[in-house]
Amino acid sequence: MSFRTLQMGTADLERARQFWTQTMGLEELSSSPDFVTLAAGETHWTLTQAQTSPPIAHFAFNVPENLFDEAVAWLRERVPLLASADGTEQLFDFTNWNAHAVYFTDPDGNIAELIARHTLPESRRESFEILGISEIGLVTDDVPSTVAQLGLPTYRQGGPQFQPVGDEEGLLIIVQRNRPWYPDNRHPAQPIPFSVTLTNGQTSSWT
Repeated sequence: MSFRTLQMGTADLERARQFWTQTMGLEELSSSPDFVTLAAGETHWTLTQAQTSPPIAHFAFNVPENLFDEAVAWLRERVPLLASADGTEQLFDFTNWNAHAVYFTDPDGNIAELIARHTLPESRRESFEILGISEIGLVTDDVPSTVAQLGLPTYRQGGPQFQPVGDEEGLLIIVQRNRPWYPDNRHPAQPIPFSVTLTNGQTSSWT
């Protein structure tokens, strides 16, 4: 269920464009005064100029499962790493997901993640690269109801405030409104407008 496209807003389009192309090295595919489309691995990621500052979002990029240390080193050269709420961790071992992750923030304050999923051996590479966007947070007032409406397979064990749906190549992270975003737990989750197109051609939008 990988994301073919993702579209979301930004408070400052030019600032976001410079960060993601110059700092993070994503390729710019097309742009106008109102949008920029970037190649985030296999995902075409479009950022649009929002009329008001969007709430903080969470999204994740898959990276090669065998190159997590290289991903961390690559990221450290570009941005500060985001620590856990108690400040003791910057590298995260998700045993239940068989994955390792590292977090950072972009100029909009969004909580972004590089995640190496060891359940995807086909993602192995000889050199580091971003493979695609694999997560986006979907904030709701009723997690179980939203999960049921989506009709997508649940991923790992969740609960009434948190339930991923999809698979390792594309997950909607369904979270309860006001549940703090991991890992620093400083920002309560609020709904953001976004749309995704999956590799099967299905397009879904939330406002």
